Amino acid sequence: MDDIFLNPFSDMYAFTGSSGNNDTSSSNTNEDPPKKRKKEAWESESAFGTFNKPPKLMAIEDYSRWATKFEDWLMAFAFPSWKSMKNGYTEEKENGAALRSAEEIENFVAEQKCVALLFQSVQEDIISLIDYSNAKDLWDKLGKKCIGSKEIVKNKRKLLRKEFDLFGCLKNESVCKMIERFGHLKLELVRHEIKFSDEDLVDKLFDSLPDEADWRYYALMLKNTIAPEI
Repeated sequence: MDDIFLNPFSDMYAFTGSSGNNDTSSSNTNEDPPKKRKKEAWESESAFGTFNKPPKLMAIEDYSRWATKFEDWLMAFAFPSWKSMKNGYTEEKENGAALRSAEEIENFVAEQKCVALLFQSVQEDIISLIDYSNAKDLWDKLGKKCIGSKEIVKNKRKLLRKEFDLFGCLKNESVCKMIERFGHLKLELVRHEIKFSDEDLVDKLFDSLPDEADWRYYALMLKNTIAPEI
């Protein structure tokens, strides 16, 4: 049995997209500690933001998690801009030089800052081609681009449920590849807010394993990943 057993219910495996390759040539255990710490700091900054920088959206599939973090960051550090993004910019004047009252200037600055923060936070190839009229319009269209319309989301959920029901090991597919594919499916289910119990997930993967006796031990291990009900 050449395949290495991988647990797709491990948070580290499921959310990093790792294929479970244990090849020591790809290991970063010998990475220079200062470089490693710098890399970890950059990844944390990108994911959660800092006082001066909002969290970044680097891939469309991460939109749902990023959107929540971005809104929380905006409310905490740029509340007027958050209001502009949620309620829309109601002023008709597009030329800042024509503004007179302090309230008009404040609303205009909040609107422009929100647009700038969105462009700063989102990968250029995701947001650059969106045509928008204000920050709220940009925010709404970004969501539709990343997630789709309600009808598209509804159809996507149907397809994912069907994919889960029919999931199984493909012809000539290794168990490692099958488990990796199941991990990606699990991520898509979470992204589209489709919930299955841990027992259902384990049973589905258990039923997809080859019938060889060698895999019975690993199937039992998967079964034992479910915490006992109290």
